[in-house]
Amino acid sequence: MILQALGKTAIKWLLIAVAFIALLSAVNFGLSFVPFTPQFNAKRAVAKAERLEGQVSTLERQATGQAEISTATETFHTRETIIREIASQAETEARDAPDATTPLSQERADRLRLNDQRMCDNAPAICADPDPAAGRPPALPPAGPAG
Repeated sequence: MILQALGKTAIKWLLIAVAFIALLSAVNFGLSFVPFTPQFNAKRAVAKAERLEGQVSTLERQATGQAEISTATETFHTRETIIREIASQAETEARDAPDATTPLSQERADRLRLNDQRMCDNAPAICADPDPAAGRPPALPPAGPAG
């Protein structure tokens, strides 16, 4: 019914228009594979943009990692400086103490334990509990009444 209403001439022109649009689409698709055409250049630019976005992402992750490493290194050096100062101060106090040459008294043990605790507060990694499996006793006896 619709075909009869349009007539044969209109149908021919409609088919010609559809064929022309299909031909233009095919040519446009084909040109996307021919170098130095706008379609080819556009496809290449999209691929390059995607590759550069990936590189930017990688560089951002590397920069973040480098910043974390720098912060960790700075923290380590700060702690190392603090520990060296505490150790130097403790060594000086131990050498200059009036009981430096006498056997270990409770007062001296408490002073050494205090220095150890200050060092452990600043660098917990160096203050592991003594390993009973290794058969080594702790460096100082536990704090308690003198007996």
